[in-house]
Amino acid sequence: MDLRAILKAMFFLILNGVGIPGNSIILGVFTHIAVTESKLLPADVLVAHLSFVNLLLTLTQGIPQTFSAFAYKGFYDTPTCQFLIFTSRVTRALSISVTFLLSIYQCITIAAASSPLSCLKPKLSECLWPLLAFFWLLDGSTTYASILYGSQIQNVTIQQFAINLGYCLVQFPSKAAYVYNGIMYLTRDLLFVILMAAASTYILVILYQHRKRVRGIRSRDRLHGTSAETRAAKTVVTLVTLYVIFFGVDNMIWVYTLTDSQVPALLNDVRVLFSSLYATVCPVVVIISNRKVNRELQCIKPEKQVQKKNLFMKKIS
Repeated sequence: MDLRAILKAMFFLILNGVGIPGNSIILGVFTHIAVTESKLLPADVLVAHLSFVNLLLTLTQGIPQTFSAFAYKGFYDTPTCQFLIFTSRVTRALSISVTFLLSIYQCITIAAASSPLSCLKPKLSECLWPLLAFFWLLDGSTTYASILYGSQIQNVTIQQFAINLGYCLVQFPSKAAYVYNGIMYLTRDLLFVILMAAASTYILVILYQHRKRVRGIRSRDRLHGTSAETRAAKTVVTLVTLYVIFFGVDNMIWVYTLTDSQVPALLNDVRVLFSSLYATVCPVVVIISNRKVNRELQCIKPEKQVQKKNLFMKKIS
């Protein structure tokens, strides 16, 4: 293995080692809450859905990229390539869409009673699942190129207007199709990122105003009552900020690829790496900042300690 392959394998092994268990833990926690409490808040549904699409993204993009770093391409026939590319691109787009919904939800949640957004609060639960279904359809319908043009890599020589993923190939029939597909993805993602950035700015303004109001208040009760919303708002702003950073690098490289008919494999590796980073960093941020996740994980430790103690008492008795 050359240095490029070693670094690629190392980075994707780390991403898989953090992203798969991290997103699985969050999904397990909210599944347990849904079963035991028979209800999830809209924010919980969005975080669980975000973890689900991030997990799918890691499985369908991170694992194949790791195999390709070790030069393993044995089971990638054309239908498998089409499935993997389609699923990874849809889930990447859904990761943007759900983060956007989460930022909008947080804007509505922290909005003042006099704000026009406050009237949307009672409708959140009713509109949530239809919105998620809409984004699944939207992101799936704009990812048709992976089905039409995805194929296995049959030879070393890559033709013009192709995206070489290392394990599979997206071969466009013409420059027009190649550029149109790239502009469509870029426009869709850029629109969501602009809206997310605007929502995050609104959240920061609300938090700043709230901080000014409570600066002179010494009551711990009042501060405690608003801490949950403040923590959630800061978490959303953190997620959006991280996504904007990763999106910026990913799409700067993507714009460059639209100007070159044959993109170096190293550049594609860097772009795919940055497009995979959010799916790995996101669960880490959620596990650290989400109180429900922390509460459920802390409950597991005492249960395990009690089980070990009971087992020990049985052995000595």
